[in-house]
Amino acid sequence: MKRIGAERPDRADAAALRYLQERHVLSVPFDNLAFHLNESVPHSVEAVEKIVYRRRGGSCFENNTAFALLLQELGFHVALVYGRNYRDQMLCEQIGHVALWVQEQTSPLSEPAAGRQALCWKSQEAWLVDVGHGSNSRTPLRFDLRTPQADAHGSYLLSDAPEGDIDVLVNDSPIYRLEIRPRDAEFGIPSVWWHRTAPESPFATRLMCVLPRERGRATLFGNLLILQEDGRTTKKRLNTESDLREAYLSCFGMEFDRLPSLQISPGVEAKQVTQPIEVRVSRDRFGFPND
Repeated sequence: MKRIGAERPDRADAAALRYLQERHVLSVPFDNLAFHLNESVPHSVEAVEKIVYRRRGGSCFENNTAFALLLQELGFHVALVYGRNYRDQMLCEQIGHVALWVQEQTSPLSEPAAGRQALCWKSQEAWLVDVGHGSNSRTPLRFDLRTPQADAHGSYLLSDAPEGDIDVLVNDSPIYRLEIRPRDAEFGIPSVWWHRTAPESPFATRLMCVLPRERGRATLFGNLLILQEDGRTTKKRLNTESDLREAYLSCFGMEFDRLPSLQISPGVEAKQVTQPIEVRVSRDRFGFPND
């Protein structure tokens, strides 16, 4: 709780869930730095250790599995749900993201959710919670609604997709498609390997770190720092190690013994940032690992 600047809520209800997700989103960066530090990509308890005690951020696999443990400890019903990201309006073939299905403590756990079948998302107490995607909402989204849901990061829409899946869109742009069935954390481990080694993986070919702020966000792509606040955007190339260290500390609250550097596997070509980047919630499609 201290890591995200939150007080322990009295009840595991919708207000507490909204408060906790917002605090996490504004406190813990979404990044792929472990990939480029030759570190393992942990989940669950090990991810808690990394985020809380080492004060790091992480991918969706790290951030969401760690946040799930906090919510469960506080009394929420939680399940991991996996999905595929959209890139340039096209749905990826491989699983590439994990988010959370959450019910309040006051809601009885549905029979399907207790098993390995489809989750019950038609209840008003079932929420989509995501603290690990460049385009995730700041606060929970209702799984049962099929109308736009306003959020500080944009207008979100959940739309029915084939085979009972759900598309998640922000500002009319699709970001990922979720399966509505519970999975365990180990289901996502093969995707970590894919994202680390595949030539088409955005995580293998770019170094990135994103942290939303109350009135904007900070984004680091390689050595390009992009700061957004109140509709204004500034961009700066960080050409020295001291500049990069200062940016990691002042913008993302992280310090390193050695800085992350782009680690390229055989057959993978690095993507250089040579054009000005438009960083909007609807354009950040670097969701993350699972299966």
